[in-house]
Amino acid sequence: MRDEISSRIRRLPAGMSGGHAPVFALAVYGGAFDPPHPGHESVIRRALLCAERVALVPSHRHAFGKRMGDFELRCRWLARLARRIDPRRVYCEPIEAGLMPDHPAVYSIDLLEALAARSGLASARIALLIGADNEAELPRFERAAELCWRFGRLVAEERLPLHSSMIRQRLREGLAVPEAWCLPEVKDELHCYGGERQAG
Repeated sequence: MRDEISSRIRRLPAGMSGGHAPVFALAVYGGAFDPPHPGHESVIRRALLCAERVALVPSHRHAFGKRMGDFELRCRWLARLARRIDPRRVYCEPIEAGLMPDHPAVYSIDLLEALAARSGLASARIALLIGADNEAELPRFERAAELCWRFGRLVAEERLPLHSSMIRQRLREGLAVPEAWCLPEVKDELHCYGGERQAG
């Protein structure tokens, strides 16, 4: 089972576009998590096979100016999820709330640099954790070449065809959210998005 799971996530070492990397000290999983769902949990569990710890970093400001759910609520959801998965190795990191307040958004390279400085880890021991759907967008990231040279990457293929926007859409339409789409840490508070809150 371990080999099957790990085959669904690729490890790319710093300074290279391919190859095989050692286990990273820290995987950084950023995103809106608006709300977090079982697809996110799947990625986290696979990342734990490739990194000693996983930091869940909710976006404080969206890169494209989109409105997101309450930041503190999303942090609480992620903290609960981290405790259920493995509180020694997974944690919510709300660092974006204090990073670059004069900028419209926090770029991945800025986040990774801040976490490297805070942790004292060498940049090559830190990996940006992304979904395979974002891998094609990586060259368009701010300072992309520098990011790939200094930091590792973990690329997780999508195992569950589920996105947070699908959950929000059903709630806006007043429809029940399928039980399989809901995390236990989140399902009783989905009313914050309006419409039907119960899972069906």
